[in-house]
Amino acid sequence: MKLNRGFTTIELVTVIIIVGILAVNVLPKLGGTDSYEAHTHRAQLISALRLTQQRAMQQTNSKAVNNLTPYCHHIIFDTTKAQYGVPNRTDCTITSFPTGWQPDATGHEVDTRYDITFSVSFAGDAIISFDWMGRPLGGCSDGCTIDVASAVETLTIEIEEEGYIHGSL
Repeated sequence: MKLNRGFTTIELVTVIIIVGILAVNVLPKLGGTDSYEAHTHRAQLISALRLTQQRAMQQTNSKAVNNLTPYCHHIIFDTTKAQYGVPNRTDCTITSFPTGWQPDATGHEVDTRYDITFSVSFAGDAIISFDWMGRPLGGCSDGCTIDVASAVETLTIEIEEEGYIHGSL
């Protein structure tokens, strides 16, 4: 009787599949949290942009219901600090963040321990606003991109001229 030593093809394929599954699930976690920070901040910014867009689409008249003051349907980016939001929702002329500004549902200030920056693709003030149909206005009216950069990678958000907001690779 001849003694066969070694693995069968089925055993080898099974081991390769298991190693592949482990590599896909474990290796990204070894890179630290820096790679996740850009993804987290991009998802949060997409949510804030979509919320601002939906607010603009729901308020089709130029006056607020309670106080006859029009609401501002825009998001302002601060280029000196990693923050975005609306400094004053009822005064659209305010385009800078006052000291002690507290973000609302559409705003966010990145903690200084994270190396995150935001940059928009159009010249001029870093303000993205929407009309009552959800289309971007101003410098973003022909579509624009927002880069969310971390120490590890840069992710992009695209705003199409029709108003579709999505992340891209």
